[in-house]
Amino acid sequence: MKIALLCSGLGHVARGHEVFARGLFDLLRGEVDITLFKGGGEPAEREVVVANLPRRAACLERIHFTGSPHWAEAIREQERCRIEALTFAYAALRPLLEGGYDILHCLEREVCEVLYAHRHLFARVPRIVFSNGGAIPARSLPPCDHVQEHSAWNLRQSARGKAFLIPHGVDPQRFHPGVPAGDFRTRHGIPADAPVAISVGTLCYWHKRTDHVIREVAALPGWHLIAAGQENEDSPAIKALAERLMPGRAHFVTLAHEDLPQAYAAADVFVLGSLFETFGIAYIEALAMGLPVFCTRHPNQQAIVQEGVFLDMKQPGALTAALRDTPAARLDELRARGPQIVQRDYDLRVLRAQYLQHYRRIAATPAQLPAWTLRRRIAANLRNLLGRAGRVFGV
Repeated sequence: MKIALLCSGLGHVARGHEVFARGLFDLLRGEVDITLFKGGGEPAEREVVVANLPRRAACLERIHFTGSPHWAEAIREQERCRIEALTFAYAALRPLLEGGYDILHCLEREVCEVLYAHRHLFARVPRIVFSNGGAIPARSLPPCDHVQEHSAWNLRQSARGKAFLIPHGVDPQRFHPGVPAGDFRTRHGIPADAPVAISVGTLCYWHKRTDHVIREVAALPGWHLIAAGQENEDSPAIKALAERLMPGRAHFVTLAHEDLPQAYAAADVFVLGSLFETFGIAYIEALAMGLPVFCTRHPNQQAIVQEGVFLDMKQPGALTAALRDTPAARLDELRARGPQIVQRDYDLRVLRAQYLQHYRRIAATPAQLPAWTLRRRIAANLRNLLGRAGRVFGV
């Protein structure tokens, strides 16, 4: 059984999506014949760097769009990601065709679409698995053979007969309450006795809503905020907002994933301003570290976090009130329960067996190309007739 795991963003950015790809590869590389196809970085054993047009390429800096200026950055970011994934997918075709893989596990929908459309090129037709990192409902899923969902809420909306559930996981040996904060507070000018909230995610308006978190924490005298994440075009304005509302109390850091535990250890609580997450790896990292989680009251997040402080993130002042008024005894309960939840449901060592079980099942499933049926014949004839009519009438 040979598996190809494909992630175009890996090597370019370090969001939860890419953390998942790296973590899954490292989890399984000693257990199964798996190769990681990534968009950037250096080649390594069983790691193939695929040439592509990365989302941060200078030639993509001036994308034209039609729409509300409020969504300008979100639209441009989506288009940059789409181009990166498409160029990655076509460039990956040759090594995939030469590799003889049984399973192609795709993390981007564009990659999944391209490979599924070209599966007839493979000497042995692979099974194509899509990891649904965007909570795409069944009607909008890309064509694929199997779908990995990451939560029970997402599974209920997915494609029946194709979908299976394996949540994101975390390594409790790296993320746990005993991790020392070291000199993190000192290096960033955070007083030893100051209450600190940490938010982990891209510094932006349109998804993680970093500006909302800043406004809510700024209203609490003496509180500090650690905002750890990738920067983008929104980031300068967000930093300026923090400097205006809470000067000296907001600390922006971009960290390698292996350095995140120390940042979590320097905080007292975890907050995320987004209104919905497909999963949110940062939630379970915070749980594993023993941090109380303050997040949106969405059924998906409630099912994933299980025990946290859930609130209406759209409501101004709700996060401020929750941070200020949640009883200390309740916070202590959450600090104790988080690591227990992770050990039971999200420990990578537990999830490893689930991945191997599903991969073996999928690899044993016969792969079939579309059959030439009467329905397909009629559809092809109709397309040909419409094409001829268009040429004749100049349509």
